[in-house]
Amino acid sequence: MRTLLTAAAVVAILGLAACSPSEKAEAQAAADKVAAETKEAASTVAAETKDFANSPEVKAAGTEIKDAAKDAGTMAKEAAKDAAGEAKQAIHEATAPSPADEAREAARK
Repeated sequence: MRTLLTAAAVVAILGLAACSPSEKAEAQAAADKVAAETKEAASTVAAETKDFANSPEVKAAGTEIKDAAKDAGTMAKEAAKDAAGEAKQAIHEATAPSPADEAREAARK
């Protein structure tokens, strides 16, 4: 917003430098009008943005997103827990002696 106001001011100043006194007055009035309208538009946009952010619909959507993220986190945690248990079981099964190995070990004793 400041950039827009600065650009408008620079254009007005450059335009005024090349004008006669009556043209300068008209240009200054036009620049003042543009600046006032720009400030008013900025205020309107700011107010509407604030109203939107505080609307019940947006707050409800935010709550739903928060709940969904919490549920997703819980599901991810449970999935990781299940995967860890399955991995542990697979490692146990892969490293456990087979029945034939157990029979040979028992025969040696």
